[in-house]
Amino acid sequence: MGVVSNIGETVFENPEIGLRITVWEAVHPSVNIFYRTFKVTNTSNKPKHLRLFSNQNYRILETKIGETAVIDKHTLIHYKRDRYFLHASDPAFDQYAVGTAEWRGLEGTWRDMESDASLSGNPVAHGSVDSTLGWTLPELKPGESTRLHYWIVLGKKYCSVLQIHKQEKEAGRKTLFYHSFNFWTSFIERVSVLPEFSRMPQLPQSVLKCFYRSLLTVVAHMDITGSIIASCDSDIKQFGADLYTYCWPRDAAWICLALDRARYHHLTFETFEFFSKTITPRGNFLHKYTPAGDFGSTWHPVPMIQIDETGLPLYALYNNWEIAKSVWTTGRYYRKLVIPTANYLIKAIDTKTGLPISSFDLWEERKGIHTYSACTVYAGLNGAYELSRSLGDYDNANIWKEAADLIRKSILEKLYDNRLKRFRRSLDDPTLDSSIFAVWYFGILPPDDPRVVRTMEAIECDLKRPSGGIARYLHDTYFGYMNSWILCTLWLSQWHSAVGNLDRALELLKWCAAHAHPTGLLSEQIDDIGNPVSVLPLAWSHSTYVLAVLEYLQALEKKEGRSCNYPEK
Repeated sequence: MGVVSNIGETVFENPEIGLRITVWEAVHPSVNIFYRTFKVTNTSNKPKHLRLFSNQNYRILETKIGETAVIDKHTLIHYKRDRYFLHASDPAFDQYAVGTAEWRGLEGTWRDMESDASLSGNPVAHGSVDSTLGWTLPELKPGESTRLHYWIVLGKKYCSVLQIHKQEKEAGRKTLFYHSFNFWTSFIERVSVLPEFSRMPQLPQSVLKCFYRSLLTVVAHMDITGSIIASCDSDIKQFGADLYTYCWPRDAAWICLALDRARYHHLTFETFEFFSKTITPRGNFLHKYTPAGDFGSTWHPVPMIQIDETGLPLYALYNNWEIAKSVWTTGRYYRKLVIPTANYLIKAIDTKTGLPISSFDLWEERKGIHTYSACTVYAGLNGAYELSRSLGDYDNANIWKEAADLIRKSILEKLYDNRLKRFRRSLDDPTLDSSIFAVWYFGILPPDDPRVVRTMEAIECDLKRPSGGIARYLHDTYFGYMNSWILCTLWLSQWHSAVGNLDRALELLKWCAAHAHPTGLLSEQIDDIGNPVSVLPLAWSHSTYVLAVLEYLQALEKKEGRSCNYPEK
């Protein structure tokens, strides 16, 4: 499988000045330490005398008001209230300066650094502060290198960050990288328990590498609280001044589906706990949440609901039961999640149409009665029915089954367009939209039903882009005209796997891997010339890649191998 870990490597090279700097970065798997190693190489034909500087400018607790930065022996500590950031290195820094930044015309200590490559030595400042550390490197002859090890310890008390710093320094500067590498190697070894594991050597190396990178990327977006942010991308500023660092119940539910499919049940348990704490008294979920579980920013008017974000967490809990068969998990969340969400979904059925009431779609762009949303509500209610039967709650089981059957019947009667010979995006909108793959994925119809086949063939024909990927829908203009979406391309791959077109399914998996960023990360979109667009990485893209690969391998085993019991979706 090659070397895959959550240790970052970045190379900066400037032939004009004859320098190459390689940076390795890691976060300790169990201790609050960020670690960075610099390797500085002289690539010129002359000796070099260099200084390396690091500038720190925090917004602790979201503002620049009331911070302190202080030098304590061979460490630098930034803090405010119960947030402490300790900085240290090996070898120790030999220059430092702390001062005022972004206040009354003062830009910060980095100006001091730029003016003469020398720092003032001021040891403490408060208010709106920044800091700069400096290291005088040994003389580097042509071809020679030197290394600098630098770390940041995070904690809630002054003494605790000092204690952790002391322990890690005594353990040795290479220990953190070894711990991190071994941790992630052990983490992905769990895949060996999968029935599909024996078939993995048949995957192209690019697909296999993207699969493991996707697993690690998904987990890197999980918080200790169980929340799963959509993306850690700090460059994109969504709608002017916001990020993707929120937990959308939709994205988190899809990630739970992938993690359970890959047998990481202990992680999805934490997310179900997060769901149980963020569910509203009415039994539904709102637009999105902070990792702490607070209601996040929104651009939706009241009631701020996308109904699939309630259907999908319920379906994800059912999927966990189908794969893990954990009575503990099902029993723990039956009253916390299953009963309230299922009852909410029943109340959200329009008696005139037999479909869920109007809400925003999964793309968060338009309000209506959407095919995708209706399918997820059906999946949630049908899952609730199965869970209630497994626990002997037959009264609720009958109610939820009746509601699920009504929605399925209404989807087939009202959302399939006999004139177009395919499913519509919504009750009032016939636009071709890749999200209508949900009709087969959530069990409304089998994947080889002629109505599904015609729908998926239309998606492949009319939404295929010059780069080879699949667009969201006709005339999409978000970040460009009809860009390919990794998600939508993978949904098509999953359908081809489901109907046995394995060559085409693999071709689409290879396309996604080929259009990953050089880091191995998958973006939200790909433009027509093959460049990543919008947020990078997108956790949902990676979770769907995990699902698509495992479903491809399951189909391959079914076609070529022995009969085997696999979990259904």
